[in-house]
Amino acid sequence: MDWNNKNNSKYVRAVRSGKCSLLSFDSVYRAYLDCRKRKRGTLNALRFEFDAVENLIRLASELQKRTYRPSRSVCFVTRHPKLREVFAADFQDRIVHHLAVRELEKYWEPRFIHDSYAGRKGKGTHGAVKRLQQFMGRVTKSRKQPGYFLQLDIRSFFMSIDKQILYAILKRHTESEALRSLLSVIIFHDCTQDYQFRGNRQYLEMIPPHKSLFKVGQDKGLPIGNLSSQFFANVYLNELDQYVKHVLRCRFYIRYVDDFILLSANPDELLRWQYQISCFLDEYLALEIKPGSTVKRVSDGADFLGYIVRPDYILARRRVVNNLKYRLENFRPDFVKDFIVKGKNVRQIVTDPEKTAKLRQVLASYMGHFRHADTFRLLNSLFDSNPWLKEIFIFDNGKLKEKYPIRGYRFFKTQVCFFRQKLKGHVVFFRVGRYIELYEEDAFLIHTLCPLRLNPDARGMKQKAGFRKHRFPLYLRKILGAGHSAALVEESGIQGSICERYVQSVYLFAV
Repeated sequence: MDWNNKNNSKYVRAVRSGKCSLLSFDSVYRAYLDCRKRKRGTLNALRFEFDAVENLIRLASELQKRTYRPSRSVCFVTRHPKLREVFAADFQDRIVHHLAVRELEKYWEPRFIHDSYAGRKGKGTHGAVKRLQQFMGRVTKSRKQPGYFLQLDIRSFFMSIDKQILYAILKRHTESEALRSLLSVIIFHDCTQDYQFRGNRQYLEMIPPHKSLFKVGQDKGLPIGNLSSQFFANVYLNELDQYVKHVLRCRFYIRYVDDFILLSANPDELLRWQYQISCFLDEYLALEIKPGSTVKRVSDGADFLGYIVRPDYILARRRVVNNLKYRLENFRPDFVKDFIVKGKNVRQIVTDPEKTAKLRQVLASYMGHFRHADTFRLLNSLFDSNPWLKEIFIFDNGKLKEKYPIRGYRFFKTQVCFFRQKLKGHVVFFRVGRYIELYEEDAFLIHTLCPLRLNPDARGMKQKAGFRKHRFPLYLRKILGAGHSAALVEESGIQGSICERYVQSVYLFAV
């Protein structure tokens, strides 16, 4: 469809206003636009987009004729933080999930309680953590009285969802026969009958039976990893939310997926609620509470969604911190290499842009998590215990910047001056084509240590010394042996008339 054609302007207006029938091409197209956000680089998305119009027309036709059936899923196992079985739906199936969820949200979103925080716009983990801290302050009346909380979790939640109960809940509040039919197809599709496995099957066998769709039984369990499963989970546990708020009348209650917390000034009240909730889940939703939950004081802190939450402050969970330390240890061999020159311990810090970009992504992810807690001292201690990070990044006021970014200048002399200033105190080697060159004081230094000729007025500098790049290790050892730290500046792509350059390695004396 030509969306720029004036004759089709009514379709454009319909799409933008949302006034499209559920299974029309326009609705499918809008769902496709939602689905491809942040997914356009995936192989399935590219295959679908190669002939997007024809594929969308075919999908809309199948939905209207009620001949649509889900395609083959991709099954794999995630190992961190624990073994978990994931079924990823095909791209066209994800479009259908977006289509159905967008329609269901119109009814369900206004009916969800305020303090349900999973998979909803404007909510999320950080909102839930902040809300819990507020509740802690209220239940203790700003720490003027003791407060208590009960944290409960549902045993194997996604694998325990009863599809018949879920469909009955949705059907009861869905007037559209077309939507009911589509929900039936999505919910009762058994992805274990048509899937492609990727990865090591040994991990699949290591998953406990109650956590695998292959072993939970007929009409049980939803696949982890689909948008529809996340939304259906909220619908399923909305029954619990309504029970807790309107029957138990618990003022301070927060839920994120199957992890929920109740707070009260009376510990006996929490124990009574625990029993009532357990009975309700068993009778109406066929779910079971994980054993071992106890009533705790608010002052002890709640381990919730990756944070330790207390009324006055929030800390990062120890497991999250240990995971970061573990990943840094795995990164270290790619960035740090130790060797000896004339009895001196030398440490090479590799600052290659590709490796640095990967490390920065990991650090930025964890720092984004830590930013919502009181972790200033934690972050500083991590950099202090990994001093090699300080040679790659600058950590200032919670922000992470590359210490030696790729730089391109119009004039080569300006480029040399920048890196020599940035690497003050180091002898700086510059790669120029097939040669390695040194300038100014660095050139004179290597001239005194090695039989290298000085060239005056070279490349706009007062003096220059150079050699073929294959001899770099020899001259590097000469410089390090004389007690001078060093750095190598490499070439990158061409920008204008000169190459962009970056710091490839820094050579320091290990303490």
